[in-house]
Amino acid sequence: MKSTIKNIFLTAAAVFALSACSLDEDPYGFLSGDNFYKTPSDAESALAYTYSVNSDIEYYSRHLIIATEVPTETLTIKPDAGADQHALDRLEILNNNTIVEDMWRYPYLAINRANAVILNVPNTPDMDETRKSEIVGEAKFLRALHYFNLVRFFGDVIIRDQQVSTIDQVNKGVSPMEDVYAFLLEDLNDAETRLSTERVYGRANKVAVWALLSKVYLQLASAKNTGVEGYEWVSDAESNYTQAANYAKKVLQDQSTYSFEEDLTETWNVDTRIAAKEHIFVAATDRNGLLEGEYTKLPMLFMPWADGAEQVILPNGTTIPGGGWEHLWIEDDFVANYDAADRRGSLEMIIDKVTVPGAGDEGADKELFYPGGGLQATFPTKFLDPNMIGQQATCDTPILRYTDIMMVYAEAIGPNAETYALMDQIRNRAGLSPLAGGMGLQEFREYILDERGKELAFEGQRLFDLRRTKSMESVLGGQYGKPMSSGVYYFDIPLIEVDTNPEVN
Repeated sequence: MKSTIKNIFLTAAAVFALSACSLDEDPYGFLSGDNFYKTPSDAESALAYTYSVNSDIEYYSRHLIIATEVPTETLTIKPDAGADQHALDRLEILNNNTIVEDMWRYPYLAINRANAVILNVPNTPDMDETRKSEIVGEAKFLRALHYFNLVRFFGDVIIRDQQVSTIDQVNKGVSPMEDVYAFLLEDLNDAETRLSTERVYGRANKVAVWALLSKVYLQLASAKNTGVEGYEWVSDAESNYTQAANYAKKVLQDQSTYSFEEDLTETWNVDTRIAAKEHIFVAATDRNGLLEGEYTKLPMLFMPWADGAEQVILPNGTTIPGGGWEHLWIEDDFVANYDAADRRGSLEMIIDKVTVPGAGDEGADKELFYPGGGLQATFPTKFLDPNMIGQQATCDTPILRYTDIMMVYAEAIGPNAETYALMDQIRNRAGLSPLAGGMGLQEFREYILDERGKELAFEGQRLFDLRRTKSMESVLGGQYGKPMSSGVYYFDIPLIEVDTNPEVN
């Protein structure tokens, strides 16, 4: 496990031509065991091929952010964006919505590649048995992650545990959520036995497994506790809260690879990301990559157009490129919900003005600001790369973050001295005073839900958090006045799957 994710991805790029994303051509993407998996290098490339789906435009590097944040109170879309994105914003989501199609298509693309790895790598000749087991463990972690996304987006979904290599293998019906969760938990439990806590940036290890297990059990616990439709089969909430706490505690206490980052902005410093304390698992990218997916254009979705200026200067003095797309706008009401002292809602993390060098009268600097002064919206500093090459950025999408797991633990345990101390760590970093004591269990969990929204904003968590706590109506409708008509708790299975697979109804 000594290779860097960048080198592995560049190796995998050589085999990209062996699959397609089109349902008409090759529905899930695969590397055939007949002509591959002949050497240890083949096995490593196949695993990298599986990881590479995470950073595709249509998944974590763009569309998952849109699918999980735009339907909530955090982000909206520029007026001339596509109709499907505006439908997400209004929660008027039909089964032919292209963003939702991608939230179905790309997890299954990755699942099929993981299935191929799980099937073929154990038979790779002349390969160290320990490394074979690690690769299978990583593939099972990835398969579980994608099923966790699918079940949270769609509810009952198709369990594909075998490699699909031809169209006639596509037809298969959906399984109930209970079976999907059992399947992904089995994968994670097996992965835990195969992996170590050793860190290779952009790759899964045992800590990532613990973190994902804690989130799966919190999903089950909170959905059962709040009465989310579809989770009636969960035996009880408390045993699942206990499991969530147990695995979160392993992340917090049984390893030293990851920890809480005291510097609010350092977590998002792309130049030190390889050693970042907070990021347990990310969709890794590199501005020097050969293809989009190896690099990302995610920052362009947030960055200001700034009259097409070559460069703009942020209030903290950092220079970033101009000419952004201003595609994703932070909702004004969401920014207003931050306490005035909260650094996460201030100019340290949410920007409402920039300076364009030499763009004013007689060559003076020109300030652009929001609202009404040349910026269409505020934008976050989480997804910026000052050293972008053209539109190519190093901008990793966080999937599992240490602070997230701190809050998982606190929510699962409930209010006590230990969990107050954890939440106060997060508050102190944000410039806020300690919590007042005396909260009841329900009040404490509602506070954490709000805190997760502020801390994890724009990271692809908000829709899932609101759904699992049955808070879509109370938060989006009650607090923010957002209309809701379809796709509130589950998206419909995409029409393209229904039309292609007659066993789905």
